Amino acid sequence: MTRVLDPARGVKPLDFGGEGVTGSVDINGRLIALNAYHPQEGYVTFTVAPSFTEKDRYDQKAVRAYRAGLVTLSGFGPHFEPPIQRREVRLLGDAIPQLHLEFGGGGSATTTILALQGGVLQHWDFRGVTPLWKGKVAVQRATYSQLTEGGPLPPAQVKSKLNIGAGLMTLTNPAIQATAAIAGFSDAAGMFSQGADGPVDVKLPPETRSSVFLSYGFARDEHHAVSIARQLQRYATVEVFDALLQEMIAKWEKCWSGVPDDLILRRALLYGQIMAVPVTDEATCILTDHMLLPLSWNRDAYFVMDALVRWERTHLETMRRHLKWMFEIAERPNNEWGRCYLASGQQKDPAYQLDQQLFPLLELAEYTVMTGDGAFVEHIQPVMNTLLKRRIGPAWLFPTEETPADDPVAYPYHFSSHLLLWHMLQRLQAIIPGYRELSRWVYRDIQRYFIVEREGKKLFAYAVDGLGNASFYHDANDVPLAMAPVWGFTTTDDPVWLATIDFAFSPANEGGYYGDGFLGSVHTRAPWALGDCQRLLIGRLLGDREMETQARDHLQRAAQWDGALSEGYDASTFDVVSRHWFAWPNALYAGLIPGAM
Repeated sequence: MTRVLDPARGVKPLDFGGEGVTGSVDINGRLIALNAYHPQEGYVTFTVAPSFTEKDRYDQKAVRAYRAGLVTLSGFGPHFEPPIQRREVRLLGDAIPQLHLEFGGGGSATTTILALQGGVLQHWDFRGVTPLWKGKVAVQRATYSQLTEGGPLPPAQVKSKLNIGAGLMTLTNPAIQATAAIAGFSDAAGMFSQGADGPVDVKLPPETRSSVFLSYGFARDEHHAVSIARQLQRYATVEVFDALLQEMIAKWEKCWSGVPDDLILRRALLYGQIMAVPVTDEATCILTDHMLLPLSWNRDAYFVMDALVRWERTHLETMRRHLKWMFEIAERPNNEWGRCYLASGQQKDPAYQLDQQLFPLLELAEYTVMTGDGAFVEHIQPVMNTLLKRRIGPAWLFPTEETPADDPVAYPYHFSSHLLLWHMLQRLQAIIPGYRELSRWVYRDIQRYFIVEREGKKLFAYAVDGLGNASFYHDANDVPLAMAPVWGFTTTDDPVWLATIDFAFSPANEGGYYGDGFLGSVHTRAPWALGDCQRLLIGRLLGDREMETQARDHLQRAAQWDGALSEGYDASTFDVVSRHWFAWPNALYAGLIPGAM
């Protein structure tokens, strides 16, 4: 199966990955980034992207500009003298990137990228062109460019030690102990060595071969990186590579058995697997993306994991490994999770968000019920004991420092997080019946404190202080409101829930409403795909075909050419406004599609 991508849908670099290695190529097949896990730095990258300027770390305009610039980078790879006249971009098996370029004068180039066995293999087929390999590259720590910086790391050190010889290129950053190795270059490149503070410019002699196989290894030490690259060279003949390619296409087509021909859905399941990064033999971290913010939020990771398991039960093993990462590797000072994490488990941002404490317990409960494996049950009581200590006063309300959008909250008690708390307690009852009474108390006090009259109608307030003060708002990140009838918290004819939904999609929702049918966030002031997912579900629950169709149309128009949903998009053009890479929206969508288990 070959899917030809439509550039009118929103061009972005094509992504690949597996077994912890991830990366992207530009629209000419050149490598923008090759990324891998690192036990100290979290995530490291061999990249053409410039380092982010530390002085701009708290300047949101600069952060947004840097992120947007990653989409238009020209990567490391072959450069051609004749102009490109035609370009066809394909996904083989809806997963494997392949690009075909045609030039003035009749020449062509085709490249296919496979991630396998801890490395990457890229085949180039040149016809009637003689390219020159070049690019300005560095090995460095991931940038982690956040809009709401909550735990700045020491400035990244970019040191370069470049070696070229015998068809092999290695680039090492000795400051962080990481090496990228590329095998398969022509021996005509000669012998070359260079050291530098910062990136290095690589230029190799013109490539005269018609078929070139480049294999990439990325590791902490040069020996291991070279070993990976050398090992993959055993596939470096046309016959062997084509056989391997067909085998991998067949694997993906088997994966799509029973999955609708929906590119947004398939992107969710593909990217979810790519973002599951093994960090030990037994533990897996799930990242929110591999280019902008290769960090882990418990919230995003839960929805990615939920999507994978809904569509294929074999991912329960990944779920087990992810639980091990959250409960046994991720740093938890005072037995509490921070806002987000490096892949290696170091807490990146220490801010306390209530829902980040709840998603691990919810995932644990669902895993235990689905598998009967009680290996993680011992973690429940210590986490719950810590959570219960957060309660202030007689009410069963629990404060948070931030919203699920990583923004400050007006009042300490946040509605959608309490809905999630109730839902999590409902799930825990299947394992520990004693939580039944606690869930009743939480339900009672949600009704007591969060239902507030506004302009003559009762609705759920966004946040309250427990003393009669409330704020009214609804955010694309606040998925539990849309899920409330699904979870059994309320019914679809509940006037309070209906009034809250009406408010959410009205101009009264300042900062969240962006026009008819558009729901966004003050975090990025634009419509969000997460908001469309909420509206898709609400329309289905209410039997409102027009609402459901409108939400689905928004998602289809906002999806980029490979099916990836961004964070925010323009309400008129549907062009990406923020975050071309973001695992959560696709994952949420995947969990809403009929057919999921």
